[in-house]
Amino acid sequence: MNWQGRPRHMYFQDGPAFFLDPGADATVLATYPNKTAAVVVAPYGKGRVGVSGPHPEADASWYADKDLSNPDGVHFDLAYELIEATAGRR
Repeated sequence: MNWQGRPRHMYFQDGPAFFLDPGADATVLATYPNKTAAVVVAPYGKGRVGVSGPHPEADASWYADKDLSNPDGVHFDLAYELIEATAGRR
């Protein structure tokens, strides 16, 4: 996927893509290779909601269970970025 302009690998298991209306008040943090939104933060009620098709929270056991590896290594920086963006801290 493309996370804010950088290619990154993340655990994915049949997750959704997000199709936004033109001009939607949302921040796309990541896109799939076909350019559709993969990770989005958007206003909801009096707060915000963050949604992700892939799994930034996946630890090494998720990869091991499926006999997969992550070429970037297993890191949680993208999960933290999603949380921070949803909480409005960035």
